[in-house]
Amino acid sequence: MIQMADESVLPTMEQLKSIIEYLPYFEDSKNRFFEYVPIKEVSSGVTRLPYYNYSEKVSDFIKCLEDHKFLVAPYDHKCVRKYFGLIKGEVDSPDLSILDIRNIFSFVLSADGFCEGQIARAIEKGIFLMMLQRLKGITEEIQIPSDQSLKWTHIL
Repeated sequence: MIQMADESVLPTMEQLKSIIEYLPYFEDSKNRFFEYVPIKEVSSGVTRLPYYNYSEKVSDFIKCLEDHKFLVAPYDHKCVRKYFGLIKGEVDSPDLSILDIRNIFSFVLSADGFCEGQIARAIEKGIFLMMLQRLKGITEEIQIPSDQSLKWTHIL
């Protein structure tokens, strides 16, 4: 079961950096992110349904999102439109806030529980990569004042 947090709890810079560490992995198109295992009749009248085997690094990334309380519940259903807008090229990743990214990751992981392959589709379409690149951009935009507290207002 996926562990999710309340969206009002903002991630720390350290948490964001831990998540962004996966960016080079998703940037490398030579990586094998998942394997599709097709439907197969295993014996007479017994069929194994198709499923996806995710790489160890993809599984570690999902665990990282959970461990750092980056996923939110309930996710904002408006993010579903943004997710499909990203897939169709109608939404640019620079328009996404941290909360949008948290909601989209939460939606994709939740949807995968009901319709296997949603994570694979998001990886294949470059959505994970786009969101990680945007997160990196956001961390570079964050202004850290002298009292070392973060100013999140312009990126939420």
